[in-house]
Amino acid sequence: MTGRLTDRQLECLQLSATMTDKDIGRHLGISHHTVSLHIREAMRRLQVSSRKAALRRIAFEPLYGSEAITAAAGSRSDRSAPGDPGDDMQGTIWTRTGAWLLPPPPRRSLRPGLILIFAAVAALITVGIVNVVSGAVGALASLAPPTADLTQD
Repeated sequence: MTGRLTDRQLECLQLSATMTDKDIGRHLGISHHTVSLHIREAMRRLQVSSRKAALRRIAFEPLYGSEAITAAAGSRSDRSAPGDPGDDMQGTIWTRTGAWLLPPPPRRSLRPGLILIFAAVAALITVGIVNVVSGAVGALASLAPPTADLTQD
């Protein structure tokens, strides 16, 4: 590790576990570009290439243990912004014990499977309708009187 993180870098990095840069910026009263700069500098100092790796690094680094996270939670800014979770701290990375959590892994979507099922059912219904209509036309054709030969000699 090349250097200690500043309090603001640590705070931005911790909040990035559950918030977007824009949400962090609103929460802290700074620009989302500034938030991005703080996080990039923190990643550079921690010598990692992703936010997730940076969060893991500070989770297991004695220098940034749960005491640092609890202290940061206690010194939380009193500024409120639109969409702030308020005092209950919902949507942030701290829990009642002062520990913090990584975001859950992404869930797999059922949408592609449902689209395929819907398309298959629609195709079967279409084939059924075409068969019924062609059968009806065939039945009507057999009931029609024979056509007279219009050519007379």
